[in-house]
Parts: sequence; C-alpha cells; structure tokens
Amino acid sequence: MRSPTPAGIRRSFLSSWLLLSAALPAGVAAEPLAPHERLTHLAEEVIETTAKAHPLLATELGLTAYDAELPIPTEASRAEEIERLRGWVRQVDAIEQSTPHLGLVDRDDAKLLRAQLAGDLAELLVRRADRKDYAGAAQGVVNGLFTQFLNLPVAGVDGAAPADLDRAWSDIVSRLEKAPAFIAAGQALATEPGRLQGQVGSESLAGAPDFLGGALTDAAKVQVASQPALLHRFTAGRDALLGVLSQTKAYLDAHDRSWPENYAMGAAAYDEMLRTEELLPYTSADIEVMARDELAHGWAEEAWLQSVAKLRGTPFGPVTGGGLAPGGPALVDYYRQRISELRRFVTEHDVVTIPAWLGSMQIVETPKFLQPVSPGASMNSPRLFSKSMTGFYFITPPVSLADAAARLDMNEDFDRDRIWSTGAHEAMPGHFLQLSIAKRNPDYVRRIQNSAVFEEGWAYYGEEMFVRLGMYGDDLDGRLFTARWERVRGARAVVDPKLASGEWTVDQAVAFFEAQSGFTHDASVEAVHGFALQPGYVIAYTAGRLQLETLLADYLQRTGGQGSLHDFHDRLLSYGSCPFAVVGPELLADLGKPAAAVRAAANY
Repeated sequence: MRSPTPAGIRRSFLSSWLLLSAALPAGVAAEPLAPHERLTHLAEEVIETTAKAHPLLATELGLTAYDAELPIPTEASRAEEIERLRGWVRQVDAIEQSTPHLGLVDRDDAKLLRAQLAGDLAELLVRRADRKDYAGAAQGVVNGLFTQFLNLPVAGVDGAAPADLDRAWSDIVSRLEKAPAFIAAGQALATEPGRLQGQVGSESLAGAPDFLGGALTDAAKVQVASQPALLHRFTAGRDALLGVLSQTKAYLDAHDRSWPENYAMGAAAYDEMLRTEELLPYTSADIEVMARDELAHGWAEEAWLQSVAKLRGTPFGPVTGGGLAPGGPALVDYYRQRISELRRFVTEHDVVTIPAWLGSMQIVETPKFLQPVSPGASMNSPRLFSKSMTGFYFITPPVSLADAAARLDMNEDFDRDRIWSTGAHEAMPGHFLQLSIAKRNPDYVRRIQNSAVFEEGWAYYGEEMFVRLGMYGDDLDGRLFTARWERVRGARAVVDPKLASGEWTVDQAVAFFEAQSGFTHDASVEAVHGFALQPGYVIAYTAGRLQLETLLADYLQRTGGQGSLHDFHDRLLSYGSCPFAVVGPELLADLGKPAAAVRAAANY
C-alpha cells in the first residue's frame, strides 16, 4: 500500500483514475481497479474532502496544509455535505455489489467505511449537534488553536526547520483573524439551541482567556518577536476573538435557561447508533444488563478489599499506595517516573511487544477551557497524519493533594498507585501504545478508524489486568481505585442510554451516578452533562471490555496450550482501532500465521 503524501492527503479516487487513464497509450483501456484499491481511494477522497471542508478537524488529524483556514459554514454547504455523504455510501454499496465474493479484509473495510459515513450522517440528521450547540463553533476554534499550539514545530525535531515555525505562527494568526466570521456563521446555523449545550459551552468558554491571553500569548511574544508586523496581527486577532468569545458567553448566560432540553435522541435512534455506527451486537437493554452486572462487581470488589483491610488491621481509605505525590513543579517529573515504571512492568511481565520506534508522552496541565468536560486525566495520541510520534498526557493537579487524598477524589491522582492505574489506561499499555500502533497501519481504511469501543475497551481491560498481574503488591489503594472505577464505568453505562432515550432527566441521572460512582455532587453534574452531550461514548468501556474478554476466551479455546497473553495482545493491536465486529473474526482467522508476521503486516 502506498504511503500518504507529505501533506498527509492522497489524491481522490476521481483524480487518480484520470491520471492513470492519461498515462496510457491511445486506445488502451485502463484495467479496472481491484475492490481494495477502490475502497482505499474512496477513503482517501473522504479524508481529503472532509479536511478541506472542516479545517479544524484537519488540524486534529495533523493535516497542517489547512491550518490557516476557516471556511464559512452555510445552509448550502451543510446540505451539500449531507448529499456528499449519501453519495459516498452509495459508492461503498456499489463496490460491494460489483464484487460478490469479496475477501474478509475488503468486506470489513467496506463495513468500516459505511459505519464511519453513517456516523457522520447521523451527527447532522439525528443528533444535529451543529443545530443545537450555539457555542460549538467558538469551542471548536479554541480547541483547534490549542492543538496548533501544542504541536508548534521545533527546529531539528521530526524534520522541522525554522521556516516551519514561522509558517505555523502565520497559520495561527490567519485563523485568529478569520475566527469571528466563522463563529458568527456557526451561531447562525444553531437554529435549535439547547439549554444544556449552552450551559456547558459557557463554562468552557470561561476558561478560554486563560489560554489565549496566557500560554499562547507568552509563546507568541518569544517566537514571533522578530516579526513585529505578524505579532501586531496576532495581538489584534487575539483581542478580536476574545471579544467574540466574551459576547458569546454573555449571550449564552442570558438565554440558555429559556432554551429546551433537546439532547435526547430517543431509544430507537440510540439502538440504531449502536448497530450501524458502533457495529455492536447489543441494544440499549443489553447495555444496561452488562452495566448493572459491572456495577455490582465493583461494589463486591470493594467489600472484599474492606474485609482484607479489617483482617490486617489497617485503615481503609487513607493513602497507602506509595505515599502522596509531590506538589508543584516536581509533579510532572513524578508522572514521568511512574510512566517509565509502567513500561518496565509491561516488559518484565511479558504483556505485549513495545516497538522500538514508539515515541514519548509530554505531561501537560489540562487547560481551563477543557476542564469542564475533562476534569480528570486524559490524553491526545500522536496525530494521525503527522510525522510526530509524540503524545500528550493531560493532568489537572489538585489544589491540595492532601485534601484530594482525604476525600479519595476519583478525578485526582494524588498518589503512586492511582497514577499507575490512570497511566496504565492513558499511556502504557493503554491509549498511547495502542493508538501509536494503529497510526502506522498500512491499510488506509483501518488507519482512519477510531473505534471508542475498541480503544476504551482495551485501556479499561488493562487496568484490571495490572491488578491481577501484581502491579500494586499488597497495597490496597490501587486495587480500591480500580474497583471504584469499575463502579464508575457501570454507572456511566446505565446512565448513558437512559439520558439519550429521554427516559431519565439530568437530575435523575446525577442522583443515580453520584450514589453509585463515589464522585462528588459537582463532579457528578459535570460528568452527566458530558454523557448527555456525547451519547454512546461512555458505554465503550463496558461494551469494549466485555467484547475483548469474549474474544480472549475464543482465542484461548482455539489455541489451547499454545496461546499466551503476549501473543493475544500483539495480535489484537495489529488490526487498527476498529470495532470488535471486525477485529474478532480477522484475529481468529489469522491464528495460523505467526504473531510476528501479523505484526509485520500491520507495520507494528
């Protein structure tokens, strides 16, 4: 399979076909493309066209050619996008229908593309986020600028030169200047503004000046100092954007209480999302059954740990996992050390192959504008089409580590064991390792997938695996933290379909979640708001871990005494970030191949 061009974008199917035809002698017909090539070219066209239409998404993907752009969204462009998506679905159907006996990989690639397009269509036609979120365009601009800031080129790193840094700042300034018109156009499309979207949007925008007037401005003063004209444009563009953000927040605060609660999509639409977008073999009723089972197991695990603590005569609850982490600047180094220990543990316990090419993670404080929707630890994987293999681990340091420990705060990692547990999920062997491998998959269709069920299922599975493999020794704190997060995941997966269907109100969901999760009331409110505005995501932990463990059982039965966790994990991560509906059958079909060959085929 060919590699992407330096800009990260491949030619569309149509342009590739025309170039191929033009290169042939007169009178010689072009050979029809094989199904795999047709699916690949279609996927490339989807990415190319979508990146051009949505430059903020292109920035998240690492397609930097569009970093200066912010095209104005209109009703006409929205309608054109819907028809374009429908046309691509018809092309997938035509490829399948023209080849009755597609192989397993091509059949799955078609399935993946169709699910991806179904999700994009549902976002516009069913969930209608652009219609309901008045703050969406403003939040998107701030998020995009933050991503550009995080990924500013450094001369000598990943092939970057000083000119690349100059171009990156020119792009940031251009985007700042275009932002007010873009935001106004996005607000004009928000014809069905929702109360909850407005409330969360206001909280998020309140933190934007801290980034725009703080870290971004500080960097500009240093890195653009030799270009006074550009620095002047930066300052003017920043101030204009800050003014628009302030006006938007004021408008939200004045109007959101009068807007309806319109986040629910209905039970039928939710089940359709599970089936066609997530490729899950479950209904919302199935999700609730597995979620309540998970919730009960988390409570039982905590009861067992309480019994162990009583028998030992040790207090249950205070910090036992290696003592408090240090406060202040030393905290970042402390995180780095814990992640290094996780990597060593993975190697010593023969968990999975860590490739020599794996990059590193930078530890970064979560910016204030993201804290309302991401109060705990989170991560950004290396951008899909970027040369860089660097990821970012976001932490929100507690005001007081001791206070966080005293209340056993679920969103604040205040000691060694909790950082290990969160790091196992976010870094090693969780998202950072997993998504770094997926980024290199030579199958273009696989590379552009980002199945939350696969990603969160793998990272969640890793948390409990580390408990079973003895990461915490005799310390109870890490085991207690893992048990309580099992309760959190179970409670989330109960709440999510009930909110999305409209069966529960936000207040009902908050009361249930607070009682079951161990979150504080304020943290429960923030969490439930996030579930309501991103339906279907938080069930990914529960559904994904179950599907992964089911596949592990199938693997062990097929391989008998020849199988191992290491072999299974290597194979599992070789198929990209795809739903288990694709990964499972392909993994089992490839058991006759050595794991090394499967890894090599995936560029792992």
